[in-house]
Amino acid sequence: MNFRTTLIIIVLLAGISGAYFLFFQQSPEETSGHEKPPIHQVYGITREKVQQMEIVFADTAYQDLKLVKDPMDNWQLKNPFQADADSEKVNQMLDDLLNKRVKQTLEVTELTQYGLDTPSITLSLWTEQASPGVTTFLIGKKAINFSVYVKEKSEAHIFLIESSALDDLAKSTTDLRDRSVIRFNTETVSHIQLASGDVGQNSNQRSAVSGQRNSSQKENLLTDSRLLKADGYKTLNCEKRDGTWHVTHPIEAKADTQEIENLLSELRSLQVSTFEADQAAANTPAQLEKSGLDTPRLQIKLTDGNNTYALDIGAEVASENGTPGHVYIKSVHQHAIYTVSDDIYRLLNTSVFDLRDKRIIDFQRTDTVRIEIKQRQEIIVCTKNRDNIWELQTPTGKIKADAQAVDDLLFGVDSLEAATFVDDAVQNLASYGLASPSIEVAFTQRGEEKSAVLHIGDYTKEGTVYVKAEQSDQVARVQRALINKIAMGAAWLRDKQVLNFHIDDAIRLTLQGEELLTCQRLGTNWRLTAPVKEEANNAEVNAIIYELDDLMADAYVRSDPALTDAITGFSAPQIQLTIELRSQKVYTLQVGNPTEASGRFYARLQHEPNLIFLLNAELVPKLKTTLTRLRIAE
Repeated sequence: MNFRTTLIIIVLLAGISGAYFLFFQQSPEETSGHEKPPIHQVYGITREKVQQMEIVFADTAYQDLKLVKDPMDNWQLKNPFQADADSEKVNQMLDDLLNKRVKQTLEVTELTQYGLDTPSITLSLWTEQASPGVTTFLIGKKAINFSVYVKEKSEAHIFLIESSALDDLAKSTTDLRDRSVIRFNTETVSHIQLASGDVGQNSNQRSAVSGQRNSSQKENLLTDSRLLKADGYKTLNCEKRDGTWHVTHPIEAKADTQEIENLLSELRSLQVSTFEADQAAANTPAQLEKSGLDTPRLQIKLTDGNNTYALDIGAEVASENGTPGHVYIKSVHQHAIYTVSDDIYRLLNTSVFDLRDKRIIDFQRTDTVRIEIKQRQEIIVCTKNRDNIWELQTPTGKIKADAQAVDDLLFGVDSLEAATFVDDAVQNLASYGLASPSIEVAFTQRGEEKSAVLHIGDYTKEGTVYVKAEQSDQVARVQRALINKIAMGAAWLRDKQVLNFHIDDAIRLTLQGEELLTCQRLGTNWRLTAPVKEEANNAEVNAIIYELDDLMADAYVRSDPALTDAITGFSAPQIQLTIELRSQKVYTLQVGNPTEASGRFYARLQHEPNLIFLLNAELVPKLKTTLTRLRIAE
């Protein structure tokens, strides 16, 4: 190699190195001095200020995009069609670009070699401070060192940023669209219209009409026969009044607010699986027929403020394995067809019964201070005293009520729901045993003169019971479990502690079993008085006294003609214990036969023969003893 050739090579290498350091390397001052500024700082554009953007692509595989913020700062897609955009994704796209740092600035006169004469992407941003001004960025070719050339349209120089900007901006309409099936405020929805059935013909005209927005939504919901044809659809209308939902068609009734709020919440969170067609393409006969939207199975229309939203639910999407999982729907207000989970069909395929309030009676259980149960000739009264303790009034005086049973009664009736409604205006209450109810339960609330009263009528063959609130004309059938407990009256509500005394007050104990055993207290000790007279085993006697003092009934059962002595065994009880107190009160406990289901024994107090209760079988042996055990071993 001669000297001239060597010199040429050296010059070329020096030129390449100089160009590299000129274009792609920072100067020592820049490297050690200041961090490179981001685009938003250089051009004074923050994501929050951007009100509109347009993205134009040189590659025809991409559609040009135009996005505009609405008054609520939500992004809307305006081109190539109108649709809700995913504001979070659009904002992220802006953040990704505006936060990129300007790596290097170049003064150039020729744009072609940088791909900026015909940029691959042109991004225009309108800000609230730049009206009608606009900032336009031209994005050209990629450079080495993971960079791309960029130029602000009005400036002479160009600059380098990370090449990931190309990926950040290369978005399709599908990438940026909001996947919410329907976007509304669940708190401000005031009307709902649901329809199901054979819609008949002219669905294109019906869909076009239902997509219109107007200021008289209530009138539109109730009278737009082109949306819901009377001869094809069964309609269900609901309206929110003073914060409470009501069914207004086909009947007038209070709605189940929680059920409607759940429906709205699930509808609001439903997501699009695929975007099938938009605008004119969504209204072609072929597209509508393919998706079953020429005759939709279901329709829903919502009024939210001044906006009306409507969805048509069409056919199931055919799947390769034959298992349906998605359906076609049409967003009528956006003129778009999507596929979504078939959960939407199950959600909206509802009935009047599903959405109406199924509670039978309305009262405040926490404010209730008196409960009265009338049954045949018997009246049971349960009151709350000043210490907030429930007491049951009986012929023998006030006794403590079972707090849990009272709570179960209050909660049970307060949450009692119809299994079905019989009629909307009952003319003949006698048909349901409600002209003269078999049971009436009245709940008096603190500060209220008028009680809330539940009427209980006849039982049905299906295992339900007819009931009606006194203040309502509506008859319903309810499950009988709670009613069966109410029918027990005092037997259900009374305290389950059988006896209530202090063990030191016991002065005599008599046990009648295979033999008669009697013990008498002398001071602190017990003495046998029958069948022998001698010192008794204090521990044995006291053990029985303790069991009587703590004795709890498993449950009380009403005296019934079917409970004969042959069944209960009270004519010849297995155990009969009599305890006499210093106050001269005498209680006699009789324990009879075991129940058929086993595990428990029939028992009663002799002075209340009609109040039968059940004792756990494990307690019975503890109430038995023998003379041998009562005597003191020598």
